[in-house]
Amino acid sequence: MQTKLLTNRIPYTFVRGGYYYFSRRVPTDLQCHYNYPRIVQGLQTSSPQKARVQANLEAAKLDAYWSQMRLAKSDVIGLSLLKASSTSDRSTAISFPNAEAVLSKSSPTLLDALQVYLDQKGKGRPKTFRLAAERVCNYVIGISGNRR
Repeated sequence: MQTKLLTNRIPYTFVRGGYYYFSRRVPTDLQCHYNYPRIVQGLQTSSPQKARVQANLEAAKLDAYWSQMRLAKSDVIGLSLLKASSTSDRSTAISFPNAEAVLSKSSPTLLDALQVYLDQKGKGRPKTFRLAAERVCNYVIGISGNRR
């Protein structure tokens, strides 16, 4: 009698109770960000084809997220040589050296931008679209003011 060797042909998955589950080990350099060393999530399917697609998507998302986490932790050469005192000042100094002068001349306020947005995107939309956009804009204005 010959026994068949069961191998998992779908990467990052296992089957339990007829349903597929996604399982991925957290890399050791990123385990400090997680409560558990392994990520396990039900794929809510018993179809091998759907499980393969979903598992590949989730693996790609995790790889991209982990790459961002690694980049955020890395040091940039010459960062200590910048004149700005804080990191937020550094990013502004690097990206927009004279941002205040440019913004004060030609940029609309948040309320102006909201009006343009509603004119462009709000046509044919229900009343709730306008109300939601106004509510979100008011939250931002409440925190930061009606900035340019």
